[in-house]
Amino acid sequence: MNGRTGIVLKSLAIVIAIVFVLCTSGCVRRDGLNSDCRWPGETSSHPVNTHHLSADAEFAEDLAIRYADTHFGRHSPTPSENYEAERDACMERLFEKIGKEHGVPIGQVSHSLGRNRAYIDLAELLPFALLYGLAAIVGVRIIWRRYPPAEDGWTSGIAMTLFISLAFAATSALLGEVWNWVVEGHRIGNSHMSYRAERLFWANHRFELFVVALLIFWATAIRAARRVRLAHSDGR
Repeated sequence: MNGRTGIVLKSLAIVIAIVFVLCTSGCVRRDGLNSDCRWPGETSSHPVNTHHLSADAEFAEDLAIRYADTHFGRHSPTPSENYEAERDACMERLFEKIGKEHGVPIGQVSHSLGRNRAYIDLAELLPFALLYGLAAIVGVRIIWRRYPPAEDGWTSGIAMTLFISLAFAATSALLGEVWNWVVEGHRIGNSHMSYRAERLFWANHRFELFVVALLIFWATAIRAARRVRLAHSDGR
């Protein structure tokens, strides 16, 4: 196994490990799922900390969306214009029950919704970033093979690098958001994201992530160009 193959295999192993951790520890609660706007309670006691309260609020939100979908929305035989009002009313009732169960104000429960997502966002985005980095490495090597500086000079390779980097970054902006959407849907166990898609990290940082994708490609290209230059110098 050469060095490059080892790097690729290690990167893929990291991606698989992150996805595994996300699926096993980052998933939303599954027991007690229902579409009746019913809070199932908890079978064991848990410390009332911010992370647990956020998880309960997120689970209640999903129950409210399932309830509205079943009785007033996409899964209902007679969709209603009161969908959002019924969903929000259900969510408020569930938040109230969570508050009573843990002895905290309902405002604290509602405020915790969508909080403490840093590790979740990182686990969802890092695999895509690693895969993008591998794709950038492959793309850059193809460019320098197609436009070797020893034959064509540096101008053609640099021009193609700039052009391809824009294409890569634009594509990653589209695919990355889809990736974030699909992975989050799998995490919560509900493909109907509803307004929850607005909380996704990618949806709130599109331009910044586009710029980061450009910088990753350019950094990869510069590193590859240095190797090509050294190889060309040694070959003289």
